Amino acid sequence: MKIPVIAVAAAAVSLLIGCSVDHGNTAARNRQNIAATESDPAPETFALGSSLTAGGYVPQQATGDSFSRGGELFVCVDVAGASTDQEIAVEWRDQNGRVIRREARHVAEGARYVAFSSGRTAGWSRGPHRAVITINGRTVSEKTFALI
Repeated sequence: MKIPVIAVAAAAVSLLIGCSVDHGNTAARNRQNIAATESDPAPETFALGSSLTAGGYVPQQATGDSFSRGGELFVCVDVAGASTDQEIAVEWRDQNGRVIRREARHVAEGARYVAFSSGRTAGWSRGPHRAVITINGRTVSEKTFALI
């Protein structure tokens, strides 16, 4: 009985993977940034990487400290240990400290991960940048990275 269930699950996964092929539209390009299968999350509370899983976290193999200019980057915050609701914000800053993009949201207690996107980085300058993470008005982490 387990074999048919596994076969159905495998077929469903292959359909999901096939749906993320880029046929030239923006929605398909955005889906390419989200991994079709789950993998090990980055072991950091504040992970920076080039993709997200369907579970909403940066997979360990997508982390790094330099990335190609053009695509999106993601900061994922592991909030599983939070005992209250939180206000979390991420500011994406260039080498001069100028805020390129800012995103904030309310995260309810009980959430596992919350992710923030840089948006497309094609117009950003090459060189060093930072993602500054603020929780409840207090800066808690800065992730430095380079765009090449």
